[in-house]
Amino acid sequence: MMDEKILHHGRVTDRQGTGVGDALVYVVQGTASTPEIAVKCDAAGHFRLALPPGQFRIEARSMAGAVGSTEIEVSKGDEKIAITIDH
Repeated sequence: MMDEKILHHGRVTDRQGTGVGDALVYVVQGTASTPEIAVKCDAAGHFRLALPPGQFRIEARSMAGAVGSTEIEVSKGDEKIAITIDH
């Protein structure tokens, strides 16, 4: 039986709310298994990530090496994932 994955939309921003382009977003911890890959944000900091139901800690890393993270609980439907990093 395959775990159903839910597509989520998110954005990586700095403390001023500006999108961080080309940041990498990846799951660092979760209650369900996830592929160990990173997704790359577009130029405005937007990304999409498919996750199974569960609780996850997600990190983002800018091209300059700044890191931010958030914790989310995935149930049903599209969760908006917001990650803020310090430049």
